[in-house]
Amino acid sequence: MPILPGLIVFATAFAVTYAMVPVSKYLAEQLGAIDFPGERRVNEQAIPRAGGIALYAGFLAGCAALYILMNAFPWPYEDLYSVRGVDYVLLFLGLSIVFIVGLIDDVSPLSPRSKLAGQIVAAVIICLSGITIGSFRFPITGDYITLGWLDLPVSIVYFLVFMNAINLIDGLDGLAAGITAIVSTGLLYLVGIRGSITLAMCCLMVIAICLAFLRFNFNPASIFMGDSGSLLLGTLLAIISVSGVARTQGLAVFIVPLVIAGVPVLDTGTAIIRRIREGKRIDEADMEHVHHRMMAYGMSHRRTVLILYGFSAVLAIIGCVMGRFSGPTRWTIVIVLGAVVFYIIARMHLLDPVLHHYYRRRKKAEPRRDTNKTF
Repeated sequence: MPILPGLIVFATAFAVTYAMVPVSKYLAEQLGAIDFPGERRVNEQAIPRAGGIALYAGFLAGCAALYILMNAFPWPYEDLYSVRGVDYVLLFLGLSIVFIVGLIDDVSPLSPRSKLAGQIVAAVIICLSGITIGSFRFPITGDYITLGWLDLPVSIVYFLVFMNAINLIDGLDGLAAGITAIVSTGLLYLVGIRGSITLAMCCLMVIAICLAFLRFNFNPASIFMGDSGSLLLGTLLAIISVSGVARTQGLAVFIVPLVIAGVPVLDTGTAIIRRIREGKRIDEADMEHVHHRMMAYGMSHRRTVLILYGFSAVLAIIGCVMGRFSGPTRWTIVIVLGAVVFYIIARMHLLDPVLHHYYRRRKKAEPRRDTNKTF
C-alpha cells in the first residue's frame, strides 16, 4: 500500500473530524439534539448527540483528499482488485441519506417504520450504485452461484444488519467508535492482501475518523455520535466488506466480515431474538445488551468498554486468519468459533430475559393443582 498517500488521507480525515467535533456540539445544542439522563441512559448529564456531523465531514474530507491524490499526482500503485462500474454519485447519495435519516432521528426521534424505511431507501440506492454481493462460491462443489433476483434483497439485508449492529452497540462512551476502528483494521488487512488500494484507503479513513472522535467520545464523553454517526459507520463497514471481501471469495469468506464485526453482530442477533420472544418491537430499547450485562456484573464503564475492545480484536484476528486459510482448516475455525460464541451467550446470560419470559408463560399455562384434593 502507498505509505505517503495513505498518511495524507488518514491525516486529512483525522484532522477534519477532530476540528468538526466542537462544531457538531454547537449544532447539536442549536438543533436540540441532546441526550438527557434517563432510565435507559448511562450518562449522568445532558450531552450533545449529533457527533455524526463530524464523522461525516471527516469521511468526505478523506474522500476528497484521495480524489485529489489520484488525479492531480502520479498514482504509482495499481488496484489489483477494484470494484468496477460503481456509480459514485448514487453511492454518496445513499451514504448521505443514511446520515440525514440518523441526524433527523437525533434531533426528533423518528417512528420505527420511518427510520427503517429511510435505511431501506439508502440501502437500495447503494445497491443500485453497483455495490452488491452478486455471487459466491459454494464450498462443496466449488461452483460459483449467482444470486440473480435475490441479489438485491440479500444485499439490502446485509446492509441493514451492519447499520443496526453498530447502532445497537452504541450504548457506552467510546464503544461504537472503538469497535468500528478495530473492525476496520481487520478489513484493512483483508482488502490489502487482495490488492485493493482504494478500499484500503477507505478503511484508513474510517479508522481515522473513529480515532479522532474517540478523543471526545471516550469515557467520560463530551459528545455522542448519535444515530447519524452509528448508522453512517455501519454502512461504511458494509460497503467495504461487500466490495472487498464478501463477494470475492467463497461462502466461508462471506461470513468473515460478520466474524470480524462479531461483538455488534452477536449483540444485535441476541437483541432481536430476545425482543421477539418477549413480544416487543425489535427496535425497542432495553437494558439487556451485552455491555449492560457486563456492567450489571459490577464492571466499571471503562473496563466494560476495554474488555469489549479486546473481544473485538480477537475476533478481528480470527476473521483475518479465516481469510488466509481454505478447506477443512477454515471450517474448523468456523466450528470452534461457533462453540465459543454459544459459550459467551451462556456465560454472559444474554438470553436470560428470553428464557425467564418463556418459563413464566409456560408456568402460567400449566393447569392449577388442587392442593385440597384428598384420595
